[in-house]
Amino acid sequence: MAMVSVNPIRNAGLAAVLLLSGCASLSNFAPGLAGSSEDMTEVSAPAVIDTPALAPAAIAEGGAPLPQQSYSITGEKIPYQPAPNPYLSGQAPVPPQAVADFRAAQALLDAEQYRDARIAFRQMTRDYPDLSGPWVKLGEIADKRDYPDKAEEAYRNAVEVNPNNINAYLALALHLRQKGSFAAAQQAYIDVLTLWKDCPPAHLNLAVLYDLYLNRPELAQPHYEAYDFLTGGDNPEVNNWLVEVRRRTGIETSFIDQPPALPEPVEATPVAAEQAAEPAPESSDKG
Repeated sequence: MAMVSVNPIRNAGLAAVLLLSGCASLSNFAPGLAGSSEDMTEVSAPAVIDTPALAPAAIAEGGAPLPQQSYSITGEKIPYQPAPNPYLSGQAPVPPQAVADFRAAQALLDAEQYRDARIAFRQMTRDYPDLSGPWVKLGEIADKRDYPDKAEEAYRNAVEVNPNNINAYLALALHLRQKGSFAAAQQAYIDVLTLWKDCPPAHLNLAVLYDLYLNRPELAQPHYEAYDFLTGGDNPEVNNWLVEVRRRTGIETSFIDQPPALPEPVEATPVAAEQAAEPAPESSDKG
């Protein structure tokens, strides 16, 4: 597979972001089971807003939805309101014992006691079959122990248990990318964005996958832009990558922000202009 022609420093930076944004967010499995915010990836999702997006999602050439900037009828930008993360909305309460069991199993994993952690999380899948988080952790453990088939099976079990688990899709996509299944990883990221088009890590990871591994910068560009748009442009490094990919593709038109064409002002006809310039006739007093 041909690689994108980029300098080694940028190449390493892209790979590092792909790794971090795919796995560090996996602590957020369910309300009450997540770690602290310090465990989250540097590529964080926007605040959850309960108001739906104001514009339907555009579709990038690769098949993944994109956010879209809306405008008023007078041509003014309407503040974009990201759709809520479906995994965080409408979740049923997690039993207190499940929270305690999860934290105990996570402590074993943090201590690198992988065998005991695997046993603990596996027991959770039996005790709480409606929770998908333990399956994601089992996939993570299998990856650490170099059992790729078991890892993929666990991640797919997590998605089956909870099809809204954004973290499970991200973990599956990272796993597939790491073992060279680039097309399958692409599909997993598209699945995330079909479920939640406003997921910044999925846009960034998909952009890097297209750019660094599939040599398709023209498909990467919309997702770099989507990430930049959703995060308010607060990552200068990603902004630089977007500038560079635009230089390589030659595409300067935005995929996200496309202002409507405003109507041209109507010019007065010569007759109308002449009549407007003529002074009004003076009134005459008779009698």
